[in-house]
Amino acid sequence: MSTFISVVSHGHSKLIKELNCLSELSEDFVIVVKNNAPNDSFDFFSGKTNIHVIDDSYGLGFGHNNNLVFNYCRNVLNMNDDDYFVVLNPDVLINSCDVKLLIDFMQFDKSSLAAINLFRDDSFSEYDCSIRKFPSFFQFISSFIGLGNSTILDKSKIINTTEVDWAAGSFLAFSSKLYSRLFGFDQGYFMYCEDIDICFRSALLGYPLMYYPQIKGIHLAKHANRSILSKHFFWHVNSVFRFILSKNGLVRSHSVLK
Repeated sequence: MSTFISVVSHGHSKLIKELNCLSELSEDFVIVVKNNAPNDSFDFFSGKTNIHVIDDSYGLGFGHNNNLVFNYCRNVLNMNDDDYFVVLNPDVLINSCDVKLLIDFMQFDKSSLAAINLFRDDSFSEYDCSIRKFPSFFQFISSFIGLGNSTILDKSKIINTTEVDWAAGSFLAFSSKLYSRLFGFDQGYFMYCEDIDICFRSALLGYPLMYYPQIKGIHLAKHANRSILSKHFFWHVNSVFRFILSKNGLVRSHSVLK
């Protein structure tokens, strides 16, 4: 059994080099970085046999990039159904011991999809709002207009492993078999909500997301501007409508898993 870690970089090479997290993880896991920016370089990974860089097909969405990495792991690196596929943001810090412990928990619990306890600071005092309930259309609207987000779960009240609806794509761990059954992320989402969608589809198949609060990581998030007329705002709105339609069976998901 092996663990493959997918990292999509949107011009994050400098950050990845400074954090050095991937180099450390590569001592125990197979790392595949998908470069999504044509002018970025990962020459500093030269000589690291456990780190692979896919340096083509730029400008793709989050889900599409991770699907390409999954195909690469399966078709080139011989990942099989007994392995694990972890989606990791380049701005998330986690150590090998915690990833190993998570995989051990998943095997013991027979869990096929898992999330961890992300924080915004290295003292683990400020929670990242990374686990939530599936949103309704009205909850999306409430969040957009600044009336609060009632889908966010209070992590301070969750001390044991528990089933939750969905978690942010900044860290999601899948069994390779489940990711394949789901046909990966729906590439109809360019950015935003593809993590909600894949957790929703997984739950429909009978594989709920398990949240492990004892496994900690740090998310150094810098949220893009989502003001009116920004491209991120339009991506978000488009994704919201796609999820609501998909949830009600009015849109079919699609991917490029081979």
